[in-house]
Amino acid sequence: MAVVGIRASFPLGVYRGHTAGERHDLLPSPLRLHSALVAAAGNGSSAVPKSGGLRRVESSERALQWLEDNPPEYVELPDWETGVSTDRPYAYMDEGVVENVNTDPSRRKSTRFVADSTALAGPIGWGWDSIPEEIASSLDELCADVPCLGETESPVVLEVREIEPTHRRSRSESPFASVAIRLSVPSAGRTDELDSLYERAQPARTPSVSGDKWKSTEKPLAPRITHDCAIHLGYDRLDDDPQDQEAPAPWEHLVHIAVDKHIEAPHRVQWAVAMHRALVAALGTEANSAVTGRYPEGARRPANRVAIQYVDETSMQLSSHAELGPGFALLVSDDALAEVAPIVDLVRRLYRGGVGEIRLGHRTLLEASTFWETPAEGARRLWCSAAVVPETRRQKAVEGRKWTLGDSALLSVGFVYRDRLGKPSQGPAGARYREIVDRVQATGAAVIQASPIPDSNVGRYAHKVPEGVVVQPYQLILAPGSLVDERGLVALGQSRHLGGGLLVPMDVEPAVADILGAGR
Repeated sequence: MAVVGIRASFPLGVYRGHTAGERHDLLPSPLRLHSALVAAAGNGSSAVPKSGGLRRVESSERALQWLEDNPPEYVELPDWETGVSTDRPYAYMDEGVVENVNTDPSRRKSTRFVADSTALAGPIGWGWDSIPEEIASSLDELCADVPCLGETESPVVLEVREIEPTHRRSRSESPFASVAIRLSVPSAGRTDELDSLYERAQPARTPSVSGDKWKSTEKPLAPRITHDCAIHLGYDRLDDDPQDQEAPAPWEHLVHIAVDKHIEAPHRVQWAVAMHRALVAALGTEANSAVTGRYPEGARRPANRVAIQYVDETSMQLSSHAELGPGFALLVSDDALAEVAPIVDLVRRLYRGGVGEIRLGHRTLLEASTFWETPAEGARRLWCSAAVVPETRRQKAVEGRKWTLGDSALLSVGFVYRDRLGKPSQGPAGARYREIVDRVQATGAAVIQASPIPDSNVGRYAHKVPEGVVVQPYQLILAPGSLVDERGLVALGQSRHLGGGLLVPMDVEPAVADILGAGR
């Protein structure tokens, strides 16, 4: 499938750019493309003289206006890898900053943030079903005058030509819709906004001598950038097989084990621990590491091992297997199924001293990826959890960016889907965690609500926690993005393997989803 569009080829095979707040920009967006074309229109070969400077011609104005009114319908994305640094790289530059002016004047080199690069296996493209001939001609002329996209170390060749799209604009406009990627695009008025920013940074009137007087405390400032006329749009992957669009569940299989009594929420973690101990005892000395959680020194630990969750009657009504009733859900990977499945039948009762027993009934092997019912037509699927426990301590603020429960939730999503997101860069733990959060956000995932649970009885929410980690359970509502399969059974957080952090679907009308996203 080929469509007409703008293709960006990077001769060095890398893209380098940064966004506000000194953050690495993973991929160039249509918004950045538009800004580059605005600069080319005002300073390139098509510009005409005006009052000692240059100005855009009418045809360029129409082309830029067309881009504002017509966001790309298609996107071509190659395979890409990023080596996001965890050491906050800076360049030291002599920009005329002087210290100790009155006593011992000395020049001080300023620090400037250096963005990391994204390695690209091919060109990037933005496409449309059609482009008017006059607009295409003007855009092609502007493209020829764009030397780089992002930093100056990121040279580019832009052309109006056919592209091979890999993604198409999502039909859902909700900020919480599950999409493969979200990109910033210009909206009406963006060209005027950039003009205003340029005029503010380059005033036509020469300042007075007193107004331009040098100050000993003066330091170079980055130009002010606003994005009032920009929006974020989601794009879905174009695949021949629709099933390929769904993210695989972290666990492939699920063994449903019926129970003879309801388990109240405050006791589910402890009953899951009792089930875990019974399974380990049944396995004996041959216990699988995926069950025990203990791995030989140096062995690679999977993102998820065997997990035990209790699914109550209300939640089972939302599943594709309501007839099975409430019970334990034993989540198992392909690798562990052959060993775990036979011993499940050996466990018939669970005991807890001073509490009593639970009798276990019929066992049913299910696919974890299709556990929940499909969302109703037109409904938006969000996910909620009654109690999630963070897996790390609160991280230090970086560049004014504080660590929140929302960050903890996105980090937990990243831990569950670690194999799909890939390993973060080497470096301090805090930097790796923030990189994982950024990667999860890039898939469209968003935390709608993360509310702390005021309960000092931490045993209700976690069996064991790493040293130094404070157990702060919270209630969660999550917009899944493209990572969380809309039908798969998934659990998040420190207790996901032992009864905590179960995600239950919460389908809402589009209008409700939009209200939940108000102000975000």
